[in-house]
Amino acid sequence: MILRSLRWRLAIAMALIIAAVFAAAGVFSSLTVRREFDQFLVTQRKSDMRPAARVVFNARGEIVERFPPELSQFDIHRDADGTLHLTRRNGGGAESLVVKTRPLRIGDASVYFLPRPQTHDAVFKTSVNRSLIAGVAIAALLAIAVMMTLFRRVFAPVEELTRGARALADGKLDARVDVRGRDEVAELATAFNGMAEALERNEKARRNMVSDVAHELRTPLTNIRAQIEAVQDGVMVADEKWLASIEEDAALLARLVDDLQQLSLAEAGQLRLEIEEIEIAELVERAVSGLDARVEESGRPARPREAGKMPALLHDVPQGLIVRVDAQRMVQVLRNLLVNAIAHAKSTVEIRATANEIRVIDDGPGVPPEHAEKIFDRFYRADASRSRATGGTGLGLAIAKELVELHGGKIWYERPTFVIRLP
Repeated sequence: MILRSLRWRLAIAMALIIAAVFAAAGVFSSLTVRREFDQFLVTQRKSDMRPAARVVFNARGEIVERFPPELSQFDIHRDADGTLHLTRRNGGGAESLVVKTRPLRIGDASVYFLPRPQTHDAVFKTSVNRSLIAGVAIAALLAIAVMMTLFRRVFAPVEELTRGARALADGKLDARVDVRGRDEVAELATAFNGMAEALERNEKARRNMVSDVAHELRTPLTNIRAQIEAVQDGVMVADEKWLASIEEDAALLARLVDDLQQLSLAEAGQLRLEIEEIEIAELVERAVSGLDARVEESGRPARPREAGKMPALLHDVPQGLIVRVDAQRMVQVLRNLLVNAIAHAKSTVEIRATANEIRVIDDGPGVPPEHAEKIFDRFYRADASRSRATGGTGLGLAIAKELVELHGGKIWYERPTFVIRLP
């Protein structure tokens, strides 16, 4: 699980890089020191085997031999006590060397042996230091190369996410990114794809809603306009029947606008709820009362029945079941469900209730499974052939869903039952 975390993977990678740098520097230093030290020993042995530097004077005090030849660069003279003075010009200055040593007498000649400069240790140190610096530099370059390779692999998905975000900002809502692995970046990519899909769905829903609203408004407006033009042309008479028709279309427009406003407020969470304790039985009684007028107003029932015959409404809700809700809003929810059930029922509609659940059941054919998840969408109709006159505004179930969720509850459909569960 730790290896799936980007944070831990970066930390482990940095630790491995640091360890690799130290290991490379250590190995390189060890090999360099060993090689340079072996070379130093060889050079030192060669130096020890070389003849000693010397200056030979004859009996008259003249120099008859200098070894090695480099001593010819020096002016050499000898004091009475045997001290040698070696001087030479070096650039703009002068170098001098004073050697106090006893000469070796060989016949008439005096041989002065000079100390050999011990410079091999300095060369050794310089060489080792130079090699160590080169080794650390190579290890650092190796570490940088490893880090760049690692970071390229790690941050490639981040760059892809950036490109996707810019595409979304430019309005390309179909932009998606590939999800690779299971670390935090992969989770971010999954969340990004989910967000993009939600934005695409919302944009599609918005366009559909604008189209649906335009379609819903066009029908009554077209009717009103056609009837007014008919009166103006003398084809129709502006009598009570004409006024009733105009009033019906105007009422449909007003109800559609009211439903849209209520739905938008509910979706925005701006509807004010007046929460109170109330019995479910009282909510059901209030929802049932005046239901005939609500059914008549909506143009239902849509299914052919005997004239004046409505399905039987059964509600035997136990007393004492208390819920905390906005009574007016919950009565509206129940009425919307009852109107919908009456439109589809064959002979009976039943209301049942438990401690925190209310069920509205009808004996109709029920909603097909492929439509069950969409019936709470605004303007959705399972039967596309139903007219707006008999089908209502198509917002009743959408409003019911928003109002129930605004209470913190849940509503769903289990064929042939609508279920409300309150907190």
